[in-house]
Amino acid sequence: MKKFLSVAALFLFFALGAHAQTSLGLKGGLNVSTIRIPNVDIDPRLGVHFGGFASTPISSRFALQPEIVYSQQGVKANQYTYTYHYLNVPLIFKGTISGGLHLQVGPQFGILLAADRKEGRTTLDITDSRNRYDGAIALGLGYDVSAWQISARYNLGLSDVRDGSDNGINHTNNVFQLSLGYKFR
Repeated sequence: MKKFLSVAALFLFFALGAHAQTSLGLKGGLNVSTIRIPNVDIDPRLGVHFGGFASTPISSRFALQPEIVYSQQGVKANQYTYTYHYLNVPLIFKGTISGGLHLQVGPQFGILLAADRKEGRTTLDITDSRNRYDGAIALGLGYDVSAWQISARYNLGLSDVRDGSDNGINHTNNVFQLSLGYKFR
């Protein structure tokens, strides 16, 4: 974990120093999350996300936007509500389509901070039985207008949320995010 955080910090440091037009900002919004669980009736779970980003233009049409984001994720399955708290580090590449409209794509790395399972009024800490790391591919669409940034992003999970998988079947996070961000000049 220390290596991962060191690499992420170095990447952010070099991204900030790479271009004089780097903008720092804050973002936050709504999560609608599920976990892909075969043969189980699931309902999405609403949550929040918030954090910071650094946006660095690479050219007139492309930018790099690393982020550090707290994300509340999970799912409702059968009588249980699962809640996962992640610190996610998306490395977003933005490609301008027209004006402020842009596509977003990139890898996302996550560290599980805590996890619990709730049934009725009983809550059980399940952090130790969950995978501490999460990987995803982020795909989205955004619009920048002045210092404001609006985006809709889908994070397609690649890692099993459990510490061990059953018969090679993975339970992966899938999160739709609506965000509003503000870039400081």
